[in-house]
Amino acid sequence: MSASTRPFREEHEHLLEHVEHVRQAAIELPELDVDGRKLLLARVQTFLHETLIPHAEAEERVLYPAVGELLGHPEATAPMVHDHLVIKEHAAALAETEPGDVQRLQELLYGLYALVVAHFRKEEELYLPLLERDPAKAELLIEEMAGEHVH
Repeated sequence: MSASTRPFREEHEHLLEHVEHVRQAAIELPELDVDGRKLLLARVQTFLHETLIPHAEAEERVLYPAVGELLGHPEATAPMVHDHLVIKEHAAALAETEPGDVQRLQELLYGLYALVVAHFRKEEELYLPLLERDPAKAELLIEEMAGEHVH
C-alpha cells in the first residue's frame, strides 16, 4: 500500500467496521421483537444515510472523475456509480419493508453487506493502484474528499 492512498484505505476500513454491523443486524433480527427490530433498523438507516451514502456521493464527485481521467474515459467508472445506485435502492427498500417481514429484511441487509464489501474491494484493488502511480494527484484527491466532510 502506498502512503498516497492510505487515507482512502483507512476510510474504507473505518466504514467496513460499520458495514459489519449491517451483517450482524441481519443475524440478530429474528431474535428481536418488533420494537427491537425498529431500533436496529433505525441505526442501520442512520449509518446508510448519514455516512455511507454521503461517502459514495463524494466519491462520485471527486474520486471517480479522477479515475475516469486516468482510465482515459469519463464513463469508465459508470459501473461503480451503478453500485452506488443499487446500494441506495437497497437502503430505500429496507426503509419500506415492514419490521415483521424478517426474511425480506435479512435478504436486504445481507445484500447490502455483500454489495458494499465487493464495491470497496473493487475500489481498493482496481482504482487505488491507479492513483498510486501519481502520488501528487492522490494527495489532491484526499484533500478534496476531506473537504467533502466525509466520515
